[in-house]
Amino acid sequence: MVIVVFVITHRPDIPTAEYEETGNRMVELVSAMPGFLGMEYAPTDAGELLVARFESHEALAEWRNQPEHRIAQELGREKFFAKYRIDVCEPVRSYDFEAEIAEQV
Repeated sequence: MVIVVFVITHRPDIPTAEYEETGNRMVELVSAMPGFLGMEYAPTDAGELLVARFESHEALAEWRNQPEHRIAQELGREKFFAKYRIDVCEPVRSYDFEAEIAEQV
């Protein structure tokens, strides 16, 4: 598994509607790609934090080079982002916990 951590700081004059439309389209595209395992998102005071998981470096490379995604990357640098940081990581350990919660009647 490959994990991508994307920390974004928005431009103060970000064209919000265009950014949201572009973001929604990117979620639609990446969700349909082979090797995409999922993504979490959290707003921050200055922008956003995205964590995406891919099966392999090859799957991530397919996403990175997807033509519409390449255009969105350029839009990000030109219109949406004041700065960003991307870290590509491989997990050392991974585990889940889910509590069993009884339904209330």
